[in-house]
Amino acid sequence: MIITIIVLSLMAGFVVSNEEIIEYPSVHYQAVLQNRVDTGNPLEVSTTDSSGDSELYGTVFGFLPYWVNQAWLHYDLISVLAVFSVDMGAGGTITNSHGFPATFATAMDQAHANGAEVVVTVTNFSGSSIHSILTTGRFTAIATIEDLVNSTVVDGVCIDFENVQSADSDSLVTFMEDLRTALPYAHISICTPVVDWSGAFNYSELAQSCDALMMMCYAFSGSWSTVAGPNAPLVGWGSSPESSSNMAWALCDYIRYAPDVHEKLVVGLPYYGHQWETVGSSTHSPASNCSTLFYTTMADRADAYGALWDEESLTPWYRFYSSGWNQGWYDDDESLGLKYDMVTMAGIQGIGIWALGYDGERTELWDELEESFGEPVVNDMITDNLENCFQLHGPGSYWHPYTESGQYHTFFYTGSISSGPDVNWAQWFFQLPDSTASYYLESYIPSTGTASVTYHILQGSEEDSVTVDQSAFSEQWVSLGGPYYSANGLSVTVGDNTGTAGQRIVVDAVRFSESTGIEQFSNDTPLQFTVSASPAASFTVSSPYGGHIRIIDVCGRVVTENNLQPGAWWTWNDSTPSGVYFISIDGGGGFSSCRVVLLK
Repeated sequence: MIITIIVLSLMAGFVVSNEEIIEYPSVHYQAVLQNRVDTGNPLEVSTTDSSGDSELYGTVFGFLPYWVNQAWLHYDLISVLAVFSVDMGAGGTITNSHGFPATFATAMDQAHANGAEVVVTVTNFSGSSIHSILTTGRFTAIATIEDLVNSTVVDGVCIDFENVQSADSDSLVTFMEDLRTALPYAHISICTPVVDWSGAFNYSELAQSCDALMMMCYAFSGSWSTVAGPNAPLVGWGSSPESSSNMAWALCDYIRYAPDVHEKLVVGLPYYGHQWETVGSSTHSPASNCSTLFYTTMADRADAYGALWDEESLTPWYRFYSSGWNQGWYDDDESLGLKYDMVTMAGIQGIGIWALGYDGERTELWDELEESFGEPVVNDMITDNLENCFQLHGPGSYWHPYTESGQYHTFFYTGSISSGPDVNWAQWFFQLPDSTASYYLESYIPSTGTASVTYHILQGSEEDSVTVDQSAFSEQWVSLGGPYYSANGLSVTVGDNTGTAGQRIVVDAVRFSESTGIEQFSNDTPLQFTVSASPAASFTVSSPYGGHIRIIDVCGRVVTENNLQPGAWWTWNDSTPSGVYFISIDGGGGFSSCRVVLLK
């Protein structure tokens, strides 16, 4: 086994973050204000048959507002249809049904015919009214929702309570628990903010009662913005890589405070954008007079004026001159495809759409959905910091998202401490193609790391360790050695107790590669080989069985490697400096390693 023993001096320390706080408004409420209709006359709905035979691998959660034309929906590409909405008053009763259920009758029937679930969205956008619903009106509200579900064809309910007060956090959890008790077999979901600055949403506890947390990942820019910009930037657009200005940061925020919600998280994405009058033609231009436009309008204008691509946010935009400059920012099939890739890579339940019908009769967004979710997700050889096989431990406030550099645009950092047990630690698990094989491991070291940290490789009850000076390997893959046997479980952990306080520890991705030539490997039957310190300042390795030899330094890097034929010998004698190294050999049914000290 490869074991590095480290002596630590003990002190305490932590890192203070520079995270930028940005408040985002309620898009759903703004849309309701802009699209008031006479609810006494339900909208005319096309009865076009839009059935298909697509199979979805992941949730596609689509909101269908009462103000849109439903003619072009592809119901075979929707797994949860959330009809929007009925309004709930402070007393827990319905104050406006917006034509439900008649307005949505055809859409609900077609969704069911294609195997989708249908939920009714119950809305309230006032913090004081929500407080009343969750407290004095709770029993009435639960009974009202129970009747809505049981007396209509819907399969459940989506709770869209926005501007919840922080003092009502526990009451919201209790409300959702009571709702689950009242509707034990219903599909229950709740809309959650892109960033919960108020601390009103306890994601982990809400997830226990819900089938989905519908994260409203849009409105990063809008009528309140001083510059024109993207509605849902994947990355960038903040004052620093630690700004809460993009989807990548927001996902990190969910993961650091609720690392167990991947299977319940649905990332809602926009089918709308904004157009401004701007001072100039370049990005980040000062802006005024913002209009909110559906995707179909913005895509048509981009076709007319020329679609541009913003490398900072990874989103499209257009510009034109008409008595001054105008800019339109939106998401299209390419930018949404990149976001879908992040969702599927991370093992998140799926995506949401605000809102169905906003793409009109254009088909490219439906095509992208089918391409992204019409095939099973293929697991790669990397466990990234956004994935469900990665977990953060310790106080979430001590883990800070960073959305520049790193694999898949993100990583986390924390501060090192010098005493006591680890306060913060990270752990990587692996979806291995063969749980009986052995694997080599590598860790990706993103920029800004300054600490010397120890990676603990756990093989069942066995533990190996490798120490890496992160300051020496910025934006590099560093070997953690191997091969490591996986039959009894395989994981990697790194903690914050390095023996030196106040340094930055970065955690991102760990990848694996299968060791070849090992069959029926067992730690109890090591491969035989001998090492002799001869000639001077070198080592000679020989084995009657041969195998693949690796020389690994204490940072986990492979210094050199060589294939040894059965009965042959190989001498390692090069310009490598003095120090501690590990010699490993594997192949033909076994593996062994030893620790050596090279003196020159």
